[in-house]
Amino acid sequence: MWVSTVPELEPCLDILFVGLLPPFPGGGAISPGEILAGLAGDNHRIRAVAPITAQGLRDGDEYAARYPNVEVTRFLIPFYEVGPNNPAPPEYREIERQGVREILPALIARRRPDVVVAGRETFAWDLPDIAAAHAIPSVLRISGSVTLALRNGTYPRALARPLLKQFRKFRLMIAQARHVADALEALGFGNIAVIPNAVQVSRFAPGPKPQALRRELAIASDDVVVAHVSNLKSIKRPLDFVESASQALREDPRLVYLVVGDGSYRSSMEEACRGKGIADRFRFVGWIEYDRMPEYLRLADIVVMPSDEEQQARVYLETQACGRLLLASDIAGAKEVAVDSQTALLFRKGDIADLTAKTLLAARDPELRARIGQEAHLRAQAWSTTEAVSAYADALRSLVQRAAVAGGTG
Repeated sequence: MWVSTVPELEPCLDILFVGLLPPFPGGGAISPGEILAGLAGDNHRIRAVAPITAQGLRDGDEYAARYPNVEVTRFLIPFYEVGPNNPAPPEYREIERQGVREILPALIARRRPDVVVAGRETFAWDLPDIAAAHAIPSVLRISGSVTLALRNGTYPRALARPLLKQFRKFRLMIAQARHVADALEALGFGNIAVIPNAVQVSRFAPGPKPQALRRELAIASDDVVVAHVSNLKSIKRPLDFVESASQALREDPRLVYLVVGDGSYRSSMEEACRGKGIADRFRFVGWIEYDRMPEYLRLADIVVMPSDEEQQARVYLETQACGRLLLASDIAGAKEVAVDSQTALLFRKGDIADLTAKTLLAARDPELRARIGQEAHLRAQAWSTTEAVSAYADALRSLVQRAAVAGGTG
């Protein structure tokens, strides 16, 4: 009898995703975009429904063009809502929900997927009901800020209870950090998988400072660059970055502060810089093309994240993968991926004096920065996108198999 020695291949999945994709700014779009592209590259059939602004359409859908094996259907939104822990106006939420209600059933009717995935908590309002109506299992990928606000009781009460009710309709929830899974368990959920955030370690790697970018931003060769990368909302505590800068610059005038990103606190940061007389030591560059992010991180000597709360910020991983020094507040999201004095420096959240002291310590000690950066880079290899894609495929395949045994249902 002939016996094949070729290993049996796992069956490919048909996945329908509803959530954020680039050009929507920030990690909430970049992370799922990379995971979907990876799954498609492994021959899974991927369709995605994602919002975009009119300007985004005019600029061209670069994500869809870059990944033609991901079939992308867009619906229009008036602006990019980057702070879902503080819900957008009801009119915005209705536009988002209407897009889902119109597009998702039509795509299911055209070709029934094995599983439907919501890429952010705000898509929980309608997706699990639509999936259940077609006996398709549904999954919620936790972006973090909404869930943490629900746990903390800071999410609007009128929305919190009905949204949690929708959460309970999903067959599986995927968190990016253990502490967020713990928050979900505290809310009474048990169907949780933890798949850590990921970084493309081939792109985010150590390298010399980009001299052209340094000159473009009028940064001197002997300046020490302290960067902050975020959507500049309150949970990131961006004003702590400015207050610390005003103190640190009194002792070390070589410091230059680089702010990458945009958001509701940008104008307040710029006003505070002017009021403190340090505007000439700040560089605000706004949102940048994500392909350039490694370049900006390599320009930095220190990357500061003073966040009040995070699930697992991509910039933690990206900074460490680039071999740069991460200086982060000592919150759970940071401590899951950074070891103080080994792969990063941590400071007491909200303690401006501690943040300033550790900024000055790192600025004055290039050997410390190099040692911690090198160790961080080595450990960051465990967070590769390839590993995350494999973990998502395994989790979704297992759910589909269980649902088939149980007779489907979302």
